Amino acid sequence: MKTPIVLLQRTAAISKGSAARLLADGFPLPQAVARCQQPGCLVFRRVVVFFPVAILLWLTAGLAVSQQVRRLPEVLPASEAFPVRQLGFVETPDGRFLAPDGSILSEGEVLYESAEPLIPGPYGPETRLPGLPLEAPAPINPDRPPDARDGMFQKLTFSETWLMDGSEDDSFGMNEVELKTVLAVPIPSRDFPLIITPGFAVRYLEGPRASDLPPRVYDAYTQFRWFRRYTPRWASDLAVAPGIYSDFEQGGDEGLRITGHGAALFDWTPTTRIIFGVAYLDRDDLQVLPIGGIIWKPNPEWEFKIAAPRPEIARRVYWSGFTGDRVQDWLYLAGELGGGTWAIEREGGAVDRFTYRDFRAMLGIRRKAIGTLDGWLEVGYVFGREIEYESDTPDVSPSDTILVRAGLTY
Repeated sequence: MKTPIVLLQRTAAISKGSAARLLADGFPLPQAVARCQQPGCLVFRRVVVFFPVAILLWLTAGLAVSQQVRRLPEVLPASEAFPVRQLGFVETPDGRFLAPDGSILSEGEVLYESAEPLIPGPYGPETRLPGLPLEAPAPINPDRPPDARDGMFQKLTFSETWLMDGSEDDSFGMNEVELKTVLAVPIPSRDFPLIITPGFAVRYLEGPRASDLPPRVYDAYTQFRWFRRYTPRWASDLAVAPGIYSDFEQGGDEGLRITGHGAALFDWTPTTRIIFGVAYLDRDDLQVLPIGGIIWKPNPEWEFKIAAPRPEIARRVYWSGFTGDRVQDWLYLAGELGGGTWAIEREGGAVDRFTYRDFRAMLGIRRKAIGTLDGWLEVGYVFGREIEYESDTPDVSPSDTILVRAGLTY
């Protein structure tokens, strides 16, 4: 077998019209083919001669060009589990590659990039060359919820709570449907706006059989809430919510209730917050309720709210495969105080007020999703139930029951 250099020299000889002498002088072709003068034999000889030469020239050219090609850093493709974006790279005059944050990337380096831009800009991640000034990004407000929207409208929430009725005479069931929206007004400032939450709820009552409660009562309210941070560690949370709570059958102000709360918040450590304050419920059975406790988040997977009036222990789960911050699934145990006070009209036309109270222990799952629907589902046990009247009507203690609650938030 001849070497590539000999093949190149023989090819040059072919270009001068000496192909026949090459074939007869040692080129490794069968002698019958070399002496054949038929058109098919001529084509075969040319293919056999030029094909190795073309392969050799292609390999030589590829080797030369590969010395001028530089491999860009690799960016992993986007996926649900690892939401990343294609990055723009800048090549400096000395041949180095810069990532969007200005760091130098080595050849062949794999770069992971989170869903949020390293340096936010109007058209995606920005890049810069060393020595060139870059406008500093706007400071992040740590008190702004991650799902907060620009503008007045913030949320729309629909929920339904069902308490099962029993067959006993003292059984008491309830089906509650509630709709509320959350609005933000830049008063006194955009950093600490006034949060306005109008809401309306209908509660369909079932029993007790020994009582003449109306078939339904209503809640119509508007809450005004203001959160204010004074120092990096101290903040306050104030709210007032006037509303009408009645069966809408009487014309007086017996159904008017004004609720609210005031609390101070102290960030003891980056993972621990202390809360203390008071809530005004304006209920016949319970006027004032203390607010206090600790919220502890040791890591992104756990959250402990050891605080009244709603303690909760939550654990993040990854059943749906989402690992980023934009979609989070949480499993939790919670407790709460339920009930309220409503003005009603009795069967004889007399105006009365009744108060219902219970305690609830619940197991739930909640999805937090930025820019789309949030949802939750809870199943619980309801105990310590009492129905009291403002008049001399005897009180009723309904039996324990179960609770199912579901809701959606946009």
